[in-house]
Amino acid sequence: MLQVLVTAFEAVEPADENLQFRKKAGQDQINRLHYIARMKAIAALDLNSPQSRRALAFLVEHGTVIDPTLALFEFMTRSTAKPPVTFELGIAKIPPELAAILADVGPPSPIADLQERRFAKFVAITGALHKAGVPIVAGTDQCVPGHSLHREIELYVQAGFTPMEAMQAATIVPARVMGLDKEVGTVEPGKRADLILVGGNPLESIHNIRNVKYVVADGKMYDCAELWRSVGFKP
Repeated sequence: MLQVLVTAFEAVEPADENLQFRKKAGQDQINRLHYIARMKAIAALDLNSPQSRRALAFLVEHGTVIDPTLALFEFMTRSTAKPPVTFELGIAKIPPELAAILADVGPPSPIADLQERRFAKFVAITGALHKAGVPIVAGTDQCVPGHSLHREIELYVQAGFTPMEAMQAATIVPARVMGLDKEVGTVEPGKRADLILVGGNPLESIHNIRNVKYVVADGKMYDCAELWRSVGFKP
């Protein structure tokens, strides 16, 4: 399936036997958007081309789940001209040991403009996937522990999701694709009491998703400020 997707986005017609092989392989999910379209072509990708529409239809037809990891690709654009704290607020709260790695940046790369255009196209692709009906699940791969998932959700709104849809990408959608939606994913009687309490309404501003005050796990409530301090982070 992976090669079929790559060739579809690159305007190369996949061979029938290759398509049949990928169908039988049964790949359910693709993590990171650069496994859908090659990095060398991503900035110039036309999402309205017949090839792109065919690739989107293929994903919808097979129920393929996509984990874009937009926060990771955005983090790759950081530099002295674009400090990570300007887009990932969690950088200001990490321990010195992590700051020495994550907040230490150099001057802009000679291909900084290309990297920015690639990232903008990744955001657009995520929006197109969502609009087409492809299930999107929120993941980050790495970056800032405890914070980059919030950035991922914020970027989904930037891609065209409603705030509710962006939050669902981190809650009910992954629960549904893993077959766990009867247990988790929404706040309902009979489901596990795993949830967060935030200050402010994320439906009014998705950035309020960062204001997590309490975490409830297995029915037990934890103060987030205490949890952050226990691992060397600032609340």
